Amino acid sequence: SEGEGVYEYLLNESLARRGAPQIGKGVGIIGKTIIRHGSEKLKQEFIPRILRNEIQWALAYTEPEAGSDLANMQMRAVLDGDEYVVNGQKRFITSAHFADYMWTGVRSDPDASKHKGISLLIIDTDAPGITVTPLWTIIGERTNEVFFDNVRVPKDSLVGEPNQGWQYITEAL
Repeated sequence: SEGEGVYEYLLNESLARRGAPQIGKGVGIIGKTIIRHGSEKLKQEFIPRILRNEIQWALAYTEPEAGSDLANMQMRAVLDGDEYVVNGQKRFITSAHFADYMWTGVRSDPDASKHKGISLLIIDTDAPGITVTPLWTIIGERTNEVFFDNVRVPKDSLVGEPNQGWQYITEAL
């Protein structure tokens, strides 16, 4: 409701003045999802850092051919031993040029139906094979294209269960 929006705005203003994490993608989307569905390792590694506002995130969902139809994402993640190998492209990833991690939706089962076969991976932005290219909006604000070329992501960076990413993404949004 409108009252909740005002409350969240005022709360975020107060939190920002104190250097605390604001309600938004770090706490509101990523933190809540890790608490609900993440492994103990992910909880230990990320929740304290999110609450201390030590890390920045980029939501990496949208793609050139999928746009806002998130269920149509095609960027692939193939399990290879203890790692996923990620290939593809994301577009309009606003925070990618300064984020520490990308909260990334990937197609992990290409044979599954549109709303199945999507997984969520936490990808370190310093991983080899990631290229971030600026895209400038008509009003001069920066967003980005992000290219993934054989990016190797540890298997334990998977959030929740394989192929359940659509559920987690829609639950958080």
